[in-house]
Amino acid sequence: YPLMKRVTHLPQAYLGLTMNWGAMLGYSAVQGACDWSVVLPLYAGCISWTMVYDTIYAHQDKHDDQKIGIRSTALLFGDRTPLWLSGFA
Repeated sequence: YPLMKRVTHLPQAYLGLTMNWGAMLGYSAVQGACDWSVVLPLYAGCISWTMVYDTIYAHQDKHDDQKIGIRSTALLFGDRTPLWLSGFA
């Protein structure tokens, strides 16, 4: 995640992809199989939730992020953050 803040304006998406992988693994472990019609919407929803909460959190650091030259969705979305987050919600 910290490396991705130097590479892309969407480190929150990377965080969502990696941290929510467990939702698919957990479902598969409990059910004994991977039902894609269940786990893909679950995974997508978890990624969307990560985008929402971490973008809100990123707004607390956006001035420091600008100073040191790293990226985030807070900087990318700017004043249009509520509009973007409503799309993820």
